[in-house]
Amino acid sequence: MLGIAIAALAVLGAGLPAHAAKPAKRAPACPPVTVRDSTKAAMAVFSGTVTDSQRSDRTDGQPGALYDQTVTVDLVYQGKIDTETVTVQTDRNKVACSLGALAVGTEYMFFVTGTGDPWVAGGTSGTRISNETVVAQVVRLLGEGKPTTVPPPEPAQFTPVSTGDPRSFSRLAAPGAALVLVGLLGLLVVRGVSRRSP
Repeated sequence: MLGIAIAALAVLGAGLPAHAAKPAKRAPACPPVTVRDSTKAAMAVFSGTVTDSQRSDRTDGQPGALYDQTVTVDLVYQGKIDTETVTVQTDRNKVACSLGALAVGTEYMFFVTGTGDPWVAGGTSGTRISNETVVAQVVRLLGEGKPTTVPPPEPAQFTPVSTGDPRSFSRLAAPGAALVLVGLLGLLVVRGVSRRSP
């Protein structure tokens, strides 16, 4: 009797759907963005190498994290950047397209928005690892890149000098002329005395 019951349960169990373990939820893949569209939406376009990446928790209620990358700027193609290093913020969002942390030591072509404190590279910004193809496309659209704009040096400080009238040449030469005149008179006197001597 027990054997019949076990067999019946086995038959019923075979008809039930199997419940597989749910895979971990991953962020949606970012759609491809053309370089042309990226340049149109960006406030600044530049190439640079990531030298550091710092993670912090999100404060907007979204699941994930924020990453502040220190970037050494190579060439600027669009926008005003006047420092050799900038901060670029990316994010990891478990429910939306995002870039996550960028690879330290890797050169990227950045298409960013924001004020520069920091610059922001979203998942659809088009920010990507730099290569010859990407650089060629950017140059074709924006022209040759330039180094960062260095602020002009502070103006030189000049010490004011006296603006009084310069002494005339005659006034400067008078002492010397007087000495010459005295010398000539002395010479004449000596010659006169020598002529009178027997």
